[in-house]
Amino acid sequence: MCGILFAIQNQHTTAHAQYQKTWAILEELNSRRGKLSNPMKNLIRSFYIYPSRFLSDPIDPLPLLSLGPSAQETHHISIPASSNGSDNSTFDLTFYGAVLHLRGDTVTRQPHIGPSGNVLIWNGEIFDGIFVDHHQNDGQVLMALLESIADYPQQGVEGSHAQQFLKIMSKIEGPYAFVYYHASSQKVYFGRDCLGRRSLLWHKPSADNQDVTLPFVLTSVGYSVYQTDLLPLDEVPADGIYAFSLKESTINSIMRYPWIPSEATPLEGSLAMKLSFGRVNDKIPEEDQLSVPFDETLKFDKAHPEVVPPMTLDMEAAVKGMIAVLGDSVRRRVQDIPMTRLRHDARVGILFSGGLDCLTLAALADRFLPEGEAIDLLNVGFENPRVAKARAAEVASAKKQSKKQAKKPNNAPGSEATAATDQETEQQSTLQSSSSIAADAGGSGAGASATKYNVPDRVTGYESLQELKRIAPQRHWNFVEVNVPFEEAMAKRQEILERIAPLETVMDLSIAMAFWFASRGIGYLQTDQGDRIPYTSQAKVLLSGLGADEQLGGYSRHKDQFALTQWEGLIKELQLDLDRISTRNLGRDDRIISDHGKEARYPFLCTNVVQYLCQLRVDLKVDLRYPRGVGEKILLRHVARALGFQRASTHWKRAVQFGAKTAKMTESGRSEIGQQVVSRAQES
Repeated sequence: MCGILFAIQNQHTTAHAQYQKTWAILEELNSRRGKLSNPMKNLIRSFYIYPSRFLSDPIDPLPLLSLGPSAQETHHISIPASSNGSDNSTFDLTFYGAVLHLRGDTVTRQPHIGPSGNVLIWNGEIFDGIFVDHHQNDGQVLMALLESIADYPQQGVEGSHAQQFLKIMSKIEGPYAFVYYHASSQKVYFGRDCLGRRSLLWHKPSADNQDVTLPFVLTSVGYSVYQTDLLPLDEVPADGIYAFSLKESTINSIMRYPWIPSEATPLEGSLAMKLSFGRVNDKIPEEDQLSVPFDETLKFDKAHPEVVPPMTLDMEAAVKGMIAVLGDSVRRRVQDIPMTRLRHDARVGILFSGGLDCLTLAALADRFLPEGEAIDLLNVGFENPRVAKARAAEVASAKKQSKKQAKKPNNAPGSEATAATDQETEQQSTLQSSSSIAADAGGSGAGASATKYNVPDRVTGYESLQELKRIAPQRHWNFVEVNVPFEEAMAKRQEILERIAPLETVMDLSIAMAFWFASRGIGYLQTDQGDRIPYTSQAKVLLSGLGADEQLGGYSRHKDQFALTQWEGLIKELQLDLDRISTRNLGRDDRIISDHGKEARYPFLCTNVVQYLCQLRVDLKVDLRYPRGVGEKILLRHVARALGFQRASTHWKRAVQFGAKTAKMTESGRSEIGQQVVSRAQES
């Protein structure tokens, strides 16, 4: 959606070739983010500090004009590199903003510049915490607040400008990355929100977070670590807001103002920001608080729609509260998106596997968008030759065994041989079932060529689509089949690797490929007559269910912990998951999805939702006394049933790389493990 580019050098730093080449590459990468979008235009923001001696070649903004952002401007400031005036060198600060219109009635230009010389470049969304009217731009509102504290004193802790600045930033509910220059203190602030929902990378030669050596670079997008002729980049931690002063000729340290738990107290003489949510409720449920477990004689491997655990009064209240808080989160994320030029274009898309999380978001989004407006359900499937080969071999083996059994004597009805033949026929039918389900859903246009994309997520996607149509028949649901041929996936592999950098593991690539093609939105729709027609989604905002599994016990490790240490261990695992959300890979997903000029929004990671779930007793979120498909994410399963879903309320957790079949697509990939660095053999 946007790019932030920042660099700093001083007179004592040689402008060596490696830095110059790095700057040129990063400038080009940031300028073209969203370039692949169709009528959808990109948002680019760049901020950098550069010594005046290296600005002999002025930056030409004309190449960026062709990318078509809603608005763009450049702003320059020159600052002496030394406050004592003995050094004639200066830092030239250049702010560049290119804006995609997503909030307010009109396009608001960036950078935001205050009368006293303060400058803000804002890449984020304020959904709550600071009031923003539907007709306002959130960047303007934030800048007005920052201007109101611009004259606060610089020294001390209580009542200082830094304290007031952090107080404002800690109120924001929503994703962001930003750069803010405060003129009177000559201080630059930068950072990400507490959950790390926007990307920001840096080149900071010192390994110690508190020390700085030059050159220093900040950017929202990077490149592969294999490009050794460029400066290496790492992710900026989402553990606080960072700042440094330009009053001296050298920058000795970067200050970090950390995020701390809401119940914690900052160390005396230090500044910090309190999180808007507390720790996970660590109360062990009492026996009389728990719902009645299933009878021990009830044995099954898969959950069924009719198998529903009884609801206590506490659970009924939790379900109502969850629908209210999650619904409010969805509402705030879909209500202000500008209308498209074409009346029937969807403004909102959902990364749609057909699973419990995204299906719940779809039902809630239906409540808050105008009736009759389309919603795009982006469902991705990859042609995976290795899986297809294995499936064909299994089908052939089943047929072979069936023929052998048919030739054996004593194949009378009811005999063991006949029973074995029936079992093999059933196995063969099972192997073919997923293809037939999605092929039937695809109508006459699906055909043999479409069945190779009938991955698990395609099957559950079509099943869930039918449930959506049943509970919201007035909504126009665009089920977008994003079909990715093996050759195209391999052709885009290197490009996607560059987008996820500095992350380069096998798992990162598998997940990123699914998100990259899904968010591109190029696929097919099925007509009422059963034909498939080409379609490209124009939705600017994509909703994702990320965050539900971490908070509601959806992973197998939660079940493992419960088996080992019961409720206490499960609570600790949920707290661990919450603590590391900001270190997961939201920055990677932001870089991937915004490559198409789209913006990902995460309703389950609204801090209001996080706070609600933190205060709930653990058994009201996840109850692993029940079997798979029942106990994990039990709260969300009850929510799904309350919204009218039946079959989908029993869906299991399935990782996107397995649901879309991006994992292990080649024979060489069979031995790869998730945390292994991607082999570059295919690029050599």
